[in-house]
Amino acid sequence: MTDTATPQWPPFLSLFAQELTQNLTPKLLTQLMRSVGTQFSRQHTLHFAGTVADMQKGMNDVWRELGWGRVEIRDAQSWLVLTHHRAPLRTVFGPDNLTWAGAFLEGVYEAWMHQLGADSHLRVTAAGSVDPADPSGTMVFLFGK
Repeated sequence: MTDTATPQWPPFLSLFAQELTQNLTPKLLTQLMRSVGTQFSRQHTLHFAGTVADMQKGMNDVWRELGWGRVEIRDAQSWLVLTHHRAPLRTVFGPDNLTWAGAFLEGVYEAWMHQLGADSHLRVTAAGSVDPADPSGTMVFLFGK
């Protein structure tokens, strides 16, 4: 599989995103995509992960199967830094919609962390703004307090 959307989806999803942005606020779009991410995590549950490397492997097994790029996880003192490479969100939703579209990955990663036993008070948040000009599909998230 490749890390890009199949040809039939981008035109549809681009129009879908256009309709969503005309009818919903950015806050509602973000909440919607986080919720979709949570639902996704329930359909693609991870098995036990005793280490960060195990966690990363489990997540990448899911992403690889779906052609959704890959994630690198590193420990940064009080945070875990999740760098997701080659996410197809820019391709399917357009560069102007990455902030709310990226909330999908926030929801997925947060729910996966909680499934694996992390404290329910810990959250996943985007690390800064997403560069719409970056064609690589790289997005960075922080997991912690």
